Amino acid sequence: MSPIVSVHHDPQTKIDFITLSNDCLSATFLNFGARFYAFFTPDKYGKSENICLSLATPQDILNDPAQFGAFIGPVAGRIKEARWQDVHLEKNHGSHHIHGGSQGWSNQFWEYAFTTTDGHAEVTFSLNDEHSGYPGPIAVKTTYTLTTKAVIMKTTCTTKKKTIVNPTNHVYFNLSGNTKEDITKHQLQIQAAERLELDGEQLPTGKMLPVKGTGYDFQEPTFLDEVLTTLENGLDDAYCLKQIQPAIVLTHPTSGRQLRIHTNRQAVVVFSTTGFDLPLPLSEQQTMRSQLGIALETQELPDVINHPHFGAIELLPGEQKVFQTTYEIELQHD
Repeated sequence: MSPIVSVHHDPQTKIDFITLSNDCLSATFLNFGARFYAFFTPDKYGKSENICLSLATPQDILNDPAQFGAFIGPVAGRIKEARWQDVHLEKNHGSHHIHGGSQGWSNQFWEYAFTTTDGHAEVTFSLNDEHSGYPGPIAVKTTYTLTTKAVIMKTTCTTKKKTIVNPTNHVYFNLSGNTKEDITKHQLQIQAAERLELDGEQLPTGKMLPVKGTGYDFQEPTFLDEVLTTLENGLDDAYCLKQIQPAIVLTHPTSGRQLRIHTNRQAVVVFSTTGFDLPLPLSEQQTMRSQLGIALETQELPDVINHPHFGAIELLPGEQKVFQTTYEIELQHD
């Protein structure tokens, strides 16, 4: 079939569910937080199932405490002491700032428009951010394009005043389909030889640690259960990516699904949801529990503003930053 777009509006929450579909794949996005809500892909037997963790109801989404599929910004991760130069940001994580604050991009309603072309359907979300507390306003557009093999996420940012931007998407994946299993039988490969050293508050120390020979080494495909049994707190770590694509590969051998992530971003934060037992109802009559999903958050290194040797995330008037991550689906047959 030709690509199609359908929209379901929930009048109580004002959330719109925008679904892009073609012969092979279907993906749903939301105007609240420009969320990547669901991604239906076939397994090796041709059965199409959701490979995202999706909250069950619109009200659950509106009250989401864990950014399920949310587009995080202006800056993902923690900012130490909630301060950049002379700008004081909201302290929404102890004495620190995290994920753009309570009025960040994930908690705002975005405008959107959609189009279809030969083989592709896309939705573009637009936001003029004047509410997060960051200098600006920051104009951001995020386009999700559905092809026959992938979702392509492309973001552009401009600003009226000097500011900082380091967005990410916080989608949780589970390739078993409809959360039939947890993630422990998934294989993960990351093109990264180093990860960030973190202190007791999960803030970067400024040092990079080699992963070779440690439980954090995913340079070769590695089953997650081999790692998570040795890491009491699981994975919540930032990896500095090599310039090799795909940068990240997640595989579920039983279903044959493989997620290949291509990105122009500097890093990926891997969160295994270990210990993440929350009374959050998910689709498929599941409740959120430890290691039910894995977040693979492509971004620049966290708290880079306090460690300039890692790079820079400043955005100047007249400048445009462009970020792109592709979530490509492949099938591995026996």
